[in-house]
Amino acid sequence: MDTGKSVQRENVRQESVGNLDEIGNFQSQNERRRMAHIIMIHGSWSGGWMWDRVIPILAAAGHSAEAPTLLGADPGGTRFPSRPIAAWADQIAARVRKAAGPVVLVAQSRGGLVISEVAERVPERVGYLVYAAAFLLPDGASLGGTIQSAHPGAAPIFSVDTATGMTAVLPEALEKIYSKTPAHWIEVARAKQCLEPLAAIATPISVSDERFGSVPRAYIEATEDQVMPLTLQRSMQARLPCDPVYTIASDHVLPSSAPDELARRIVEIANRVDNPARLR
Repeated sequence: MDTGKSVQRENVRQESVGNLDEIGNFQSQNERRRMAHIIMIHGSWSGGWMWDRVIPILAAAGHSAEAPTLLGADPGGTRFPSRPIAAWADQIAARVRKAAGPVVLVAQSRGGLVISEVAERVPERVGYLVYAAAFLLPDGASLGGTIQSAHPGAAPIFSVDTATGMTAVLPEALEKIYSKTPAHWIEVARAKQCLEPLAAIATPISVSDERFGSVPRAYIEATEDQVMPLTLQRSMQARLPCDPVYTIASDHVLPSSAPDELARRIVEIANRVDNPARLR
């Protein structure tokens, strides 16, 4: 990836697309294209349900999209793997290999580690990596270490059960995580939240410049993020540049607080993937 390439940063205001007419215009513009398949990865203590308000907008724009729940995060389902980041990357890489066309991977928060490792596994199948207020880390860095280094005095947002190695969101932290999200959707998140393995927070990422670094990256910033402040989002981009970069007035969970604007930006990025020769 050419790190010298100029970066497009665009300040945008959050606005509703109403009945999807505006975003639907993309479909007529792209009928001759090989439309990208979009796979969206949720963050910690969450599931594929967090993208429920985004998927219909992407579909209206002509893109196929899915938001799988990662292994272990489905209540009453599979157990969390012992090496969660690697296992989740394998899980999503298998879906990427089955996709008919180019794939755009979109991540929120901890999901950033997952899509980075997916790109390490199948770089030739991924058209774009999109980090939506997500962790964009270099090889050897961990989520927990990154937060601790950037904000050593920050109040914790989760508790740890040392007997099981699992973490849970502190009840009072939900208002911080979802600070701009309508109350109804905060309650949805409260009802559906799950545990998260401490290993997913503590394990260093494993990526290389040759594979992960060869895949184009985009970043969607959340200016009102109280978990991963804008300063941290931009320091990660300084080390691993992205193009394009969009900025939305949102809390940490863009799919909940700004689903319309987030979807519009994902579509714009996906429309850059026009049956590129590098994909096979």
